[in-house]
Amino acid sequence: MTPKGRTIVVAQESDNGATPDLVAFVDSSAIVALVDANDNTHSAAVSAYADLMQQGYKLFTTNHVIAETVDLLGTGVGPDIARRWLRDHRLPIYHADEQDERRAKMLVISSRSPRGLTFVDAVSLVVMEKFGVADAFAVDPHFLSETA
Repeated sequence: MTPKGRTIVVAQESDNGATPDLVAFVDSSAIVALVDANDNTHSAAVSAYADLMQQGYKLFTTNHVIAETVDLLGTGVGPDIARRWLRDHRLPIYHADEQDERRAKMLVISSRSPRGLTFVDAVSLVVMEKFGVADAFAVDPHFLSETA
């Protein structure tokens, strides 16, 4: 059974027969759920994170997600915890470039979703596509629906 808030794609063999690295993009929703024990998706996020680590996934995020996460944590669990997370996290960070941001802007403008598409989510989708990453660690149903 797939834990709620995570998409999984089975790794396929590459042309040379080697199995490619398993890579998953990390959304701010997953980080907040991991940090905030009172979040209603905390247990599912902890379980999904353990599964990802056990399966050998390499995780990464973007500078936009880092900024959003600090804001969400600061509002939700307080600025001290947000600062501590920012200081101590070990997630590799891809810094979105101008081209990524231009593509994200076009996604936001052209989005027909009733909820709309946030710029941070759009940058995340652009970066996932850029690097061919199909797996996302997230608990936000809106973000997950965009990655499906």
